[in-house]
Amino acid sequence: MLNYLQRSMTRAMGAALVFLVVLSVAPSASAQVNYTMAADAEFARTGYFEAAQEYIKAYAKIKKDLEQKGRAAFMAGECYRLMMDPLGAREWYDKAVGLKYGDTAPELFLSYGDIMQTLQEYEKALTYYRRYQEKGGDGSVAAARIAAAEAGALAQDEPPSRYVVSNVLNLNSAGYDFGLAFAAKKGDEVIFASSRESATGSGEDPITGESFMDLFRSSADKKGKWSVPEPLNNTVNTPFNEGTVTFDPKFKMMYFTRCVEDKKSAFACDVYRAPMMGTRLGPAELVPLINRDENDSSQVGHPAFNPEGSILVFASDMPGGQGGKDLWYITYDVREERWGTAKNMGPGINTKGDDMFPHFRYDGVLYFASNGYGGMGGLDIVRAVPKQGSPMEFGKVEVLPYPLNSSSDDFGIVFYPEEDRGMFTSSRPGGKGKDDIYEFRMPDLKFTYRGTVYDQATGNPLMATVTITGSDGSSWEFVADGTGSVELLEGKVKAGVTYTVDVKKTGYIGTGDRFSTVGLTEDLDFAREYFLKEIILEQEYEMPLVLYPFDQATLLINKEVNSADSLNFLLDIMQRNPTFVIQLESHTDSRGNNQYNKELSQRRAQTCVDYLIGKGIDPRRLVAVGKGEDQLLISDAEIAKLKTEAEKDAAHQANRRTVFRILRFDFVPTK
Repeated sequence: MLNYLQRSMTRAMGAALVFLVVLSVAPSASAQVNYTMAADAEFARTGYFEAAQEYIKAYAKIKKDLEQKGRAAFMAGECYRLMMDPLGAREWYDKAVGLKYGDTAPELFLSYGDIMQTLQEYEKALTYYRRYQEKGGDGSVAAARIAAAEAGALAQDEPPSRYVVSNVLNLNSAGYDFGLAFAAKKGDEVIFASSRESATGSGEDPITGESFMDLFRSSADKKGKWSVPEPLNNTVNTPFNEGTVTFDPKFKMMYFTRCVEDKKSAFACDVYRAPMMGTRLGPAELVPLINRDENDSSQVGHPAFNPEGSILVFASDMPGGQGGKDLWYITYDVREERWGTAKNMGPGINTKGDDMFPHFRYDGVLYFASNGYGGMGGLDIVRAVPKQGSPMEFGKVEVLPYPLNSSSDDFGIVFYPEEDRGMFTSSRPGGKGKDDIYEFRMPDLKFTYRGTVYDQATGNPLMATVTITGSDGSSWEFVADGTGSVELLEGKVKAGVTYTVDVKKTGYIGTGDRFSTVGLTEDLDFAREYFLKEIILEQEYEMPLVLYPFDQATLLINKEVNSADSLNFLLDIMQRNPTFVIQLESHTDSRGNNQYNKELSQRRAQTCVDYLIGKGIDPRRLVAVGKGEDQLLISDAEIAKLKTEAEKDAAHQANRRTVFRILRFDFVPTK
């Protein structure tokens, strides 16, 4: 099974290159003994475990032919790499380097670099990739590997996402554990493939040296702890390999991959299904996704239904693809139990590399694993969002960030129902076995709020009352401490909420503001300072400029000025201080006669009052007064001294202004 479910999940140089390496057996038997013949034959049929043992035996026998000895060491390393044993691979690659095998076979350095990257030793990986390039290796391949190693090192130092990844220890073993699917709507039951010792098959998989894969079930208790995995019944598990599970949307039928071991074949894989019967499964039957004849060696596996259950996506190397393993899809008529014709998902999804392990999230987004999108190395998990109205047409494929992806193989992602958390499989260092199941989640964002209140005139802190109200209905009221400070900590500020802050103190003009966590994707501390003005009756208070066109009473609004925004400053004060009665005073410039300017300024003041009334302010709290040209900010004499007409016009414009004063603060709002 691993020739399809596992070997393809490595950063192999590609089937063609491996084939060429196998064919490059050192000198023919007519010239000298070919010690690796048996090992090469086993490698060619993907029996990596057995091939490794044969290469190691050959290495010990070869005494004089250093090139053949170096090749035996290199091929032993290749076997361990393809068995997902990076430490074993490193040991034998190191022997091959010592024998200078890389001088004539630069692919040694490429493979060695891949192993170093898998082990997250990025500097060493870069060294070997550069040696591969120097010794005549493919420059584009070297450049891609170097870029991946540099990206891996950067991601490890500065993670580009907030996802938290943890090993699901209760599910994993010392062997291979992968291909997990949720087996119940609540996400509290899983089925996955494992080569652990309790697997049904008593034989030894020649590819891995492990037990043949079986499917295991585990359930979570109320605290989320997973039970000890137990094998499924023998209607599903066989002495051969089973793995990569999915379910129809109603969880009535389980679909899975089975690969039958045959000494004379390439371990053909197909999709099977078995009905759920309580805690057991009924007899398994072959799902005819492709029309095979007796000579067809195409591999078929990794089934995944779309959310509606009308389309099954699977992986295959059958003819007509883009290269390597491709994703294909086939329609399914549930009522008629009839399958359509398999179609390739095309170059928008598939690459020249391997594209496998599809999974549809609850919202129709397609996730799969690929080594053709230039990620961090090995298989990377990628995603594609469906186009509106076209369930099998997708937008640009996006590689998921670290730590969901690593420099090792990452694949088989699944999501809990309606949640941004789930599980996936990875061969990354530090696991319990060779492939482990990991859980990922997006932790809650952390937000805090700290506000400080001061007297605007003196700068001294004020023990003001601060009320904070959230759009989610939450509310707090504080009295600032001796330093004028209040704060919200310990997760009280929530994501996706807008908060309104009101700051009040007797004898001062109340103020406040808003802060919002809507749309934020990073932790944030909100720090605010509030400066309160003391209430002084009949004193003129400045406000943002409210301007008017020449000889008009309408608000000036253009690309440079929006006087309505300026009036909103006063609107905010009136709303936060409902007992205030204010007088709005409007001024003109000196052009025109005094009586006309009085009338014009009165109309301008009334325009402001009308604006505030239109925003809901009680008209009894507003008084409009026109001051005309009696109180110029810039005198006619000063304007006359200005050099340009533009400067003079700006000075006259400054005189056309509006201010306010507080008449009293004992108004009683009508309830």
